[in-house]
Amino acid sequence: MTRTQRCLVNVVLAAGLAAAAACAAPAANPADLPGACADLTALELIDMRIGSAEHVAEGDAPAHCRVRGVIETEINFELLLPDDWNGRFLMGGGGVFVGSVQNQARSLYAHGGGPLERGYATAGTDTGHTGNGIEAGWALDHPERQENFGHRAVHLTAETAKSIISHYYDRPSEYDYFVGCSRGGGQAMMASQRYPDDFDGIVAAAPAYDWTGITAGFVQNQQAIYPDGDLDAPVLTASALDLLGSSILAACDADDGVEDGMMTDPRHCGFDPADLPRCAGDRPADGCVTAAQLAAIQTVYDGPEANGESLYHGFNYGGEHAAGGWPGWVVGPPGTASAQYGFGTELFKYFVFGDPDWDYTEYDFSTWEEDVAPTGAILNATSTDLGRFRDGGGRVIYWTGWSDLALTPLGTIDYYVRLAADDAAARDYARLYMLPGVLHCAGGPGPDRVDWVEAIRAWVEDGQAPERLLATKLGDGGEVTMTRPVCPYPQVAVYDGSGDPNDEASFSCVIPSR
Repeated sequence: MTRTQRCLVNVVLAAGLAAAAACAAPAANPADLPGACADLTALELIDMRIGSAEHVAEGDAPAHCRVRGVIETEINFELLLPDDWNGRFLMGGGGVFVGSVQNQARSLYAHGGGPLERGYATAGTDTGHTGNGIEAGWALDHPERQENFGHRAVHLTAETAKSIISHYYDRPSEYDYFVGCSRGGGQAMMASQRYPDDFDGIVAAAPAYDWTGITAGFVQNQQAIYPDGDLDAPVLTASALDLLGSSILAACDADDGVEDGMMTDPRHCGFDPADLPRCAGDRPADGCVTAAQLAAIQTVYDGPEANGESLYHGFNYGGEHAAGGWPGWVVGPPGTASAQYGFGTELFKYFVFGDPDWDYTEYDFSTWEEDVAPTGAILNATSTDLGRFRDGGGRVIYWTGWSDLALTPLGTIDYYVRLAADDAAARDYARLYMLPGVLHCAGGPGPDRVDWVEAIRAWVEDGQAPERLLATKLGDGGEVTMTRPVCPYPQVAVYDGSGDPNDEASFSCVIPSR
């Protein structure tokens, strides 16, 4: 049932047939929209003020009304309303700690055309604070900001955007969608769990959904890589990462029938880091690893532990010597903190302990569970109870790149497996896709461009469940260099044994035998 159909049912029940016409009122005349756009600054909604509303003529983007405003005291948002509206609303998520108005629907999810080009009204938010994205000092002693970042800001922005849309076009949106990656993927999952009526269709990519588990892994990794806090002297060197990554590919790249610099499912790789050559005298050198380097490598793969128990998933093989993999996320260049160091220590300092001087090198995780419980209640989107979302006709797509070194692919898989175990009908409304060779949200040797927006739209509106999707990789000049099928988990794309390995037609989606 579309939103207009639901509106008609509600109006007829409450007010009779005469009032029902308002639900299906035609959109405003495009010629009137520039004036109507400016008039939005006078629109009065509870706890919201519009700072500017400007009609933007067609240029790099289709003609649209750009609305900027503030919800409550500091949740900033931007809403773009195209003159040629398709009747739909598409909200984009934000990355890392956000801190600026972000809309991933216009960047990471523009494959096949951005939202304005497709006719969607689209919005983004800064989640209620200002910052550079990797710092969390704004959260110190500020529970309202923490809660806004955790879940409220996206929900309130969605409600506000839909109210403005209805006013501007003289009718409500027919369908509402959300797409996001990383933090945006966690926002997507939060919406499905905590605010199941906000969106009809959701795409959650590489989702940061278990903040306390994820950052526990980040901190333990940094304890192994920078044990004394000296960012100029990481235990793992570029040479060690090159050796590790090349050794894994040499052992397992061809296992899937194609030597292409990536693995279809790294979990089946039989490589053991302990087999790496050991350095003579345990002194760092090229072409070998020391005991400390091997221990740090194993820490990353094993995942965080405390009191003999696992706290969260470790990382699978992949991305060890790719610029967007271990060198940036796990180790970082000499003298520069890695992204895992930044996010892990910032969250523990400003969310968990409220102490800017907290020292990661001294934390032993023995009290981790009780330490992070209050933060988890605000930030984590770990519930597998999607009953209200399911019963409301919602659909959700999850996807992760197999070489993601920001957020372990094993965590995304674990959530989907638990969801399917808790609800036998999960596959009717939820699908997971794993992309070989793809780094965090994009990049890597694997094809990373998929039209996820059209996939979720077709599922919600046409009942066309996504089965085999097309992934594309572009070269430096924008040319297509590779295509592969993207298969719903647990299926994988298997080379047929003949044909061009860079052509998706040479692959079949099958359930692996192991």
